[in-house]
Amino acid sequence: MKILVIRFSSLGDVVLVTPLFQKIKHHYPSSHVTFLTDRKFIDLFRTDPNIDRIIPYNVSGENLMYLIRYLKKIREERYDMIIDCHIIPRSLFFLFLGRAARRKRLNKFSLQRRLMVKSHIRKMIPHIVDRYLATFNGKNGNDYKPKIYLEKKEMEKVGKLLSKMRGRKKVVGFAPGASKKAKVWQLEKLQNLALTLMEKNNVYIVLFGNKSEISLVKRIQKELHNRCLNLVGKTGIRELALFLKGCDVLFSTDSGTMHIAVAVGTPVVSIFGPTVPEFGFAPYNQKSVIVSKPLPCRPCSLHGTDICPLGHHDCMKLIDVEEVRMEIERLLANEKTRIKEKG
Repeated sequence: MKILVIRFSSLGDVVLVTPLFQKIKHHYPSSHVTFLTDRKFIDLFRTDPNIDRIIPYNVSGENLMYLIRYLKKIREERYDMIIDCHIIPRSLFFLFLGRAARRKRLNKFSLQRRLMVKSHIRKMIPHIVDRYLATFNGKNGNDYKPKIYLEKKEMEKVGKLLSKMRGRKKVVGFAPGASKKAKVWQLEKLQNLALTLMEKNNVYIVLFGNKSEISLVKRIQKELHNRCLNLVGKTGIRELALFLKGCDVLFSTDSGTMHIAVAVGTPVVSIFGPTVPEFGFAPYNQKSVIVSKPLPCRPCSLHGTDICPLGHHDCMKLIDVEEVRMEIERLLANEKTRIKEKG
């Protein structure tokens, strides 16, 4: 059986497709699975044993002729099944014109999520991982988890580097940025949390982020008097996964980095503000915790905003530094936990 799975973006959503590959291979070990995704993500999946072929797609360089050329390639393959895990015009174009015997689509629960934003009545939607898994027939199991397959040699290389810098200290990763400004905690609280963790818990801090977050992270680094490792804008996507693997705990916002950490087995303490776990994008493991405040104005948007619609930004301002630090401390002590919302 030849199966094409489509998901172009974004980082977290792409990583969360990996359980679907596991399920397909479990039920049909001899199947040939192809993954069509944005070319900037392919390095994460090159060692995934459940993917037989990756088709890199240049989303930023797309035009009509490029789209048609890829459709021709897909039609030539004569896939038995195409699974659309994105549901956007581009993916639907390939799904319906790709000449597959069977076509499957993700249920995005778009209406339910939009109603949640309008009414602020929070009702749990199935997690996106479970919705991906539902696109393929067959019994689900607890073994299907987000996973990035890293090689022993590359893990050892990063492990040695971190060992030299941290000594015997535990490592806490810091991913303070987000795609929307309203999802980012106040600078003073970020600085306070990092400094308090270093002083009270004797940890080594590793800072993560993309190039747009350099200014924010430099101000955190300055507060720590450079006693940390700043990797913001300095790693490729696979190197990011490797360094996250080397962390004992990751502190993050609701972001793609959070999902990569889960996929390499690192526990996460994440703060949620404008968005809510009920959307179905909470960390998908039993080692992580969400810290947030149960305000009547949440959620205020599907993906976060740059400015609080009400002007107060209480969903982030009311999150207490000590509350977050204690959750990180608990995970550092390997105390058992479950996905839950603190607030």
